[in-house]
Amino acid sequence: MSSADKLAEASFFLELLDALENRKRPLTSGATPAMEVSYLLGAVLNSLYSALEQAKPVAGVEAVKAYKATHSALLGGQGVRNITIHEKHVGIDHSDYIPPPGNAVNFDFRKTPRLIQEERAASKGVVLHMGANHYIEHEGKLTDVTELCFRQFYELRAFLSSRGIVTQQDVQADSPASGGPAA
Repeated sequence: MSSADKLAEASFFLELLDALENRKRPLTSGATPAMEVSYLLGAVLNSLYSALEQAKPVAGVEAVKAYKATHSALLGGQGVRNITIHEKHVGIDHSDYIPPPGNAVNFDFRKTPRLIQEERAASKGVVLHMGANHYIEHEGKLTDVTELCFRQFYELRAFLSSRGIVTQQDVQADSPASGGPAA
């Protein structure tokens, strides 16, 4: 398994998380949206953590340790990933919509998830999905889980790319769900 493989895995979970946010209802028949967000948060963070572990032989143990230290609230020993994978699923602290502060605007340049594209193609007319976004408390404030996961994905991808661990070709291959900035 390589770091690129683990980034592709994270991209898979990110697309599901993005689809869940767009649909505003569960993807499965046995869980609530908040539970599914919690499950996918753990899956994304674990994939990103594994990508870092796979990078150690090339990036070096110290560089990986430094990256984890910078992101310790998520990837550290007492971080969200460790808690949700080894102890208990991290619950959602708030489910609703929190408007952006001040003059900030939310621009979403992510590619529309396939599940949503297919749903739109099958619908006749306009379909409005009303529902909550999901937030966890992260570094002292409520943070949208989907945005947090995408941001972590982009940051790790840039770190791995800067060290030659993933190539531009890998970056493009692991990005079908993200549509975000290239590293």
